[in-house]
Formats: sequence, C-alpha cells, structure tokens
Amino acid sequence: MKLSHLDRLSGLSGISGDEQAVAAAIIRRIDGYARWELDPMGTLYVYKEGKERRSRPLLVQTGMDETGLLISHITDEGYLRFLTVGELDSRILPGRQVLVGENRVPGVISCKAIHQTSREEREKPIPSDKLLIDIGASGREEAEQLVKVGDSAVFLSDFERLGGRRVKGKALDARMGCAILISLIRAELAYDTVFAFTTRHHAGGGESFAAFHVNPARAIVIGGIAADDLPGGKGDCALGKGGVLPLMERGTRYDRRFASEAVKIASEAGIPLQTAYALTGTTPAGRVHHSLGGIPTVFLGLPCRYIGSPAVVADEADMEAVEALTMALIAQENQPV
Repeated sequence: MKLSHLDRLSGLSGISGDEQAVAAAIIRRIDGYARWELDPMGTLYVYKEGKERRSRPLLVQTGMDETGLLISHITDEGYLRFLTVGELDSRILPGRQVLVGENRVPGVISCKAIHQTSREEREKPIPSDKLLIDIGASGREEAEQLVKVGDSAVFLSDFERLGGRRVKGKALDARMGCAILISLIRAELAYDTVFAFTTRHHAGGGESFAAFHVNPARAIVIGGIAADDLPGGKGDCALGKGGVLPLMERGTRYDRRFASEAVKIASEAGIPLQTAYALTGTTPAGRVHHSLGGIPTVFLGLPCRYIGSPAVVADEADMEAVEALTMALIAQENQPV
C-alpha cells in the first residue's frame, strides 16, 4: 500500500457539503485507472474493471468529509460567529487555528483569557455558540472583504509521523479510507468493483445515496472508528492490532454470513482483525445495510484516537490490514443472499 498521498489528503479542506477539493484530488490520482463520475450531491463513483465480471455489483465505499465550522455571522467588530458541522467537542475549540473560505484565510477561535474569567466560567466548557473566530479584521467591512457568511472553516493541523508507524493529522478518520480505495483502484482486481467516495457523513449522512445508485449485491464500508486503548479504556479497539469488524451497532446487526466470511478470510490469510466488538453509536454501514430491500454489508473500521478532532492519531499497519482484507473480499464471488 502506498500512503505517500495520505498527507495531502489529510490537509485538504472538505467539511460536509463542501467536499469538492477532496473529490478533485482523488480524481487526479485515479484518472486513467478506471471510469468515474460525480453525482449531483458530490459523491464520486469509480467503476473498476477486474479480470472477471459479476452478475451484480460489489460496492466498496468510504466517506470524504470532515467535521468543521460554518460561518453564520460577521460582527460589527469583525469577528466571525459559526455553527459546528458534525459532532465537535467544544472543549477542544478555544485557541485552535482555522482556515476560512476558498482563500483559506487564517484565523484563531477566540475566547476570554482564563485570568479574565470567573470561577463559575472556568468550571464549565465554553459552548460553541459563545466562541468567535478572530481573523485579525478591524471591523465588519474589512472582514467582509476576506470572508462571507456560508464559508466553511477547517482546522489547521499538520500531517506528521509519530513514533513507530503512527501518524497524526486532520480528518484521518475519513481520508485513510480514501487512501485505501485509491490504492485498490490502482491495483489489479479479480472482479469488477464499484467504489464510492461519499459526502455529508457529518451532516445527516449521505452514505445511502451510493447504495441506491449502485444497487449492489453486497457492500463493504470502510471508515474511522474510535479507539479505546487509552488508560482507563477497555482496549477492545486498539491501534496497531488490525482493522475492526464490529458484530453490531446501535440499531443494526450486520449480515452474519458476510461477517463470518470476512473473519474466516482474515484468519486464513493471517490478516489481523479485531472482532467481538459492539458499537454503542452508528456507522455509515448501518445506513447502507438498511437501504433498498436490505444489502448484506460489513463495516471495516480503522482505529483512530481522538476521532473527529483536529489531530487524529492512527497506525499505518491497521490501514494495510484493512486494505488486504478488502482486496481478499473483492476476490470472492458473490454468495447467494
């Protein structure tokens, strides 16, 4: 697996509903390897020919978008008020650097200095609707020359390699999946496969769009999943131990036959895989699984520390394991459903 492009994917701006830059970067990397198209909602479909045909498609999909901010108002003093896009912990926002709009105007999420706050204020996290973005403007008129209401703001966070094979970057919970799909599209596959890079996961969920568009026999959904290997955690989902195949999530039990097939293939091929894990939340796979008349679906999770934050930490070994298992599943003929 080639991850040389992961740093570039991580640095792109692409909050939910504004993923065009990410889609364009992916197209540059897969153009010439397969046929592709964009739908009206921005989802990118890639039709990769394999050595053999299928009677019905296999869909492999991941998301492109990230959490971020949406500019909702410009104050008379030149500050920017914002709405959060996706689940963001307001405790991590003060002091964060952001880039606003197409011109990537730099700014800082501002609040009162701690020595200017009361004891009561210090004991509670500041709600996001009380925070502002400071872009250095002297007033509304100057700010409006740089940004406008409706602009997206993304976190400024450099991609870096940490100890061993760990990496840190913005939006890795989505862009690792994009890197894996790019690698698979550029490889030689046993069977025809449809790949989808979806939009709007953090703004209500656009994952089922691909299911309706492709109408697959089966689907593999790849995405970030919160690691719990920090001190005090259960350790059911840990970095460096392979991908995660949950047994179920809230409101969904994944297809038992497809999941059992994935576990068997991983075991026989020596691909590390973390199982016996039930999610308390939901994933895009649940929405795909319940689409149309029901689509047999498995979710292959990429363990991420600090998921949804400006600095996600992940392990290259887990990405390689998920790619290897996905490649092996692609090589299987569709089973009767």
